[in-house]
Amino acid sequence: MNPLVPTALDGVLMTVSVVALLVALAAFLSLIQSSSTSGRRLLAWTVVVLFIPIMGPATWFAARQRERSIEPNDDGFGS
Repeated sequence: MNPLVPTALDGVLMTVSVVALLVALAAFLSLIQSSSTSGRRLLAWTVVVLFIPIMGPATWFAARQRERSIEPNDDGFGS
């Protein structure tokens, strides 16, 4: 077997790595654009998103979704 020829496992691992990188990048961009995150909280989330491979971005997206569902609805009615 020639070590210079990629195997199917190499292709799968490369695909998973690229997808994980893209998800981390999307989570990081979402984090930067978030208006509710600043200071130490922003730093903490940045470390989580960038240094914990798949679970970091997944946790950020779950927390962001939860935060959005808790925010009051600004539909122009009420006080």
